[in-house]
Amino acid sequence: MAFNPNADQLVASFIAQFGVTFPMGWAPRESAQDYMAHPAGKMTYVPELVFLDRKRVIRGQFSGSDDFLKDQDKNIRMFVENLLKEPVSAKKTAHSAASRKKRS
Repeated sequence: MAFNPNADQLVASFIAQFGVTFPMGWAPRESAQDYMAHPAGKMTYVPELVFLDRKRVIRGQFSGSDDFLKDQDKNIRMFVENLLKEPVSAKKTAHSAASRKKRS
């Protein structure tokens, strides 16, 4: 997700330039920070790596200086593989801040 200035105008060219094959979008900074439960007034650092499960619940959240990213290939693969092992639910739940699990 992009939330930089003019992201709404830049996402399509980014997708074309880099051949992105996964869902990608943009949001106003305030909406993105709210979704990620980022405290208002606190500096946002990038990159910010956020893992969502099939229900779009945040299951992991790491900033660029987090130890998780020191061996990012191994850690990202392990995190995603664990999410993919979880059973697929036929019932979708609405996104709510209270239901999110946040790691940082």
